Amino acid sequence: MSKVNVVFFASLKESIGQSTFQMTLNFPLTIGELKQQLAEELKDGKKLLESGIQSSIDFEFSRDTDTIPETVKEVAFFPPVTGG
Repeated sequence: MSKVNVVFFASLKESIGQSTFQMTLNFPLTIGELKQQLAEELKDGKKLLESGIQSSIDFEFSRDTDTIPETVKEVAFFPPVTGG
């Protein structure tokens, strides 16, 4: 088990009502499994299950199938980014 900072950006931060959340993770765990846990635990956490939500593990982009390493310090979630 390890304490991890979970960070929410942009509209996710507004929907969930907080920019950071600290939680203890039980390993092994994938990004997708973490999203599911957060969806059940946080107010409006189901937003994390919407299509296109991006994530990173310690500042490196990740996918839902990626396993979170036990050395993790931060996992971040953010909505799809569009360019102009």
